Amino acid sequence: MSWEAPLALGLAAVIPAILALWMLKPRRPSLRVPSLMLWPSSPAERQSSHPWQRLRSHPLLWLQIAIAALLALAAAQPFLPAEAAGRHLIVLLDASGSMRARDVEPDRFAAARAAVLDLARGLGPDQEMTVVRLDEQPRVLVAGARRVGQVEPAVGQEQASYGSPDTTAAMALAAGLTRGPAEWVLIGDGGVTLPEGARRPAGSSFRFIPIGGQVDNVAVTTLALRAGDGEITLQAGIKNTGTATVSGRLQLLSEGRLVGVQEWQLQPGADGYVTWSHLPPGSRWYEARLSGVPLNANALDQDDRAWAVVADQNEDRVLLVTFGNSFLERILSVEGNLRSFKANPTDWPGLASKQRAAYPLTVLDRLWPDPMPDGSALLVGPPNGEEFRPRQMWPKADHPLLKHVDWSEVGVAKARKLALDGRWEKVIDSDGGPLLAVRTEGDQRQAVLAFELSQSDLPLRPAFPVLMANLLDWLLPRPGDAPRTVAIGSAIALEAAPLTQRMWVEGPDGSRIDLAPPWPPMPFRAPVPGLYRVVQRGDGGQQESFLIAGGYDSREANPTARAVDIPAIDGAAALSARGSITLWPWLAAAVLLISLVEWWVDARGR
Repeated sequence: MSWEAPLALGLAAVIPAILALWMLKPRRPSLRVPSLMLWPSSPAERQSSHPWQRLRSHPLLWLQIAIAALLALAAAQPFLPAEAAGRHLIVLLDASGSMRARDVEPDRFAAARAAVLDLARGLGPDQEMTVVRLDEQPRVLVAGARRVGQVEPAVGQEQASYGSPDTTAAMALAAGLTRGPAEWVLIGDGGVTLPEGARRPAGSSFRFIPIGGQVDNVAVTTLALRAGDGEITLQAGIKNTGTATVSGRLQLLSEGRLVGVQEWQLQPGADGYVTWSHLPPGSRWYEARLSGVPLNANALDQDDRAWAVVADQNEDRVLLVTFGNSFLERILSVEGNLRSFKANPTDWPGLASKQRAAYPLTVLDRLWPDPMPDGSALLVGPPNGEEFRPRQMWPKADHPLLKHVDWSEVGVAKARKLALDGRWEKVIDSDGGPLLAVRTEGDQRQAVLAFELSQSDLPLRPAFPVLMANLLDWLLPRPGDAPRTVAIGSAIALEAAPLTQRMWVEGPDGSRIDLAPPWPPMPFRAPVPGLYRVVQRGDGGQQESFLIAGGYDSREANPTARAVDIPAIDGAAALSARGSITLWPWLAAAVLLISLVEWWVDARGR
């Protein structure tokens, strides 16, 4: 016999205390008398009150000693070794995209959950179960469960994912949970790619419970878009992973409206392409969707659609008002999606009236107009104000406009004091006044550099193109050239535009996922395939872009079930699967029974 808590045997010290109490217990005979007045005083009364008496055998004494001894033994938790009585089940529950196949009612993952519960119902008295979810982010659903009531709430609400599982992380997690003799159980369709050299720990066994069988599937692999010459061309890729020839239709939707349908037919294991040409511009996004495919030839739903977004090719017009500034001219000429026009400051009065309609952004070099331009404006080197020589400068390092801007080596010879009210925000301050300040008035944005570029070495520093790019992005928000794509289950970092106050993502079903604040924005994981809208809002308005989460995964598109095996570590000695039989529940039951006997003996007065 072995003990889990041998120090608990010290509780047996209560047995001498029980003996001492019995020796101190006064023993007076019980007699029936007509009156206490007739009870004469006797030395026997004083003798029976003596503190120490000779210990006499009594049934209650032995019952109490037995109870104390059994309680001490139960607290020490004794156990006996037993063959194959203490196996730990490490269950790997496959939750990858192929487990959404419908060849098992209602789907494979539901059948896999039922198999997990069947294992839990069959646990022995000394067995325990740990369930690891096998998907893009493996995690433990329940650990050390000993009954089905602990497993069912943990797996009952789980749903299969859409992508491929991270088997490397799952194997490492399962190996870390394995302690001594254990059995690994993989429940799934076998559509997992094991890492090279994958091995289970020595002393563990492996069992595979298959879910599903031979099924066919058709997937939309891509939707490529090309825009040019005032028209749009789309090409969709289709793949048949099944063993029979399949035909169907492919629908093309433009922002939710059906604009075309084409027939297709594919041989077993073949790829095909469907093309739409001469589509008119104007739509922001397109969707290709399978239809008319027999259910027995298309086991998965998540890869039946694909999306494409039209990149914004519009060029924003920028007016540069200057007598001549090669630094500003060069920056504006290389900035993407900007078309700059140059004007002389003497022509500004005539341009001011139509500036907003023709030029959303005006860059004013050494000019401070009154009134300010109607649109957004960048003022560089205003001619008004008292000159000063900044000796110390304090840039706001965490300000979005100074992101990746190294101001530590920038020198400014002369600047001018600006008469700015409280609506201006100081981005770079100095001992003589602000050097860079910004403000927002409705949908108008304005920024001012309080020094001429020729009076500083900023144009010669790497900070100049970065600072100008940040300023232009903020003054004239523009969507990206192409939509970003993300794999289901993978995290993607979304960069916020300068001075964005709130940022969120709207899902295909209209749900909203907040990314910021707090800043920086939290990474985004697409929960389901679809077209997501990224929204950034600040004082100057709202900026939107698209994010595509495709449902096609080449490793999951063929959902045919197959066998899988995880071998043990080569050359390692196998451990005997010895467990234990715990005895404390039986000892506790004996304590309860003896306590009832003691009560019965005491009630009888014997």
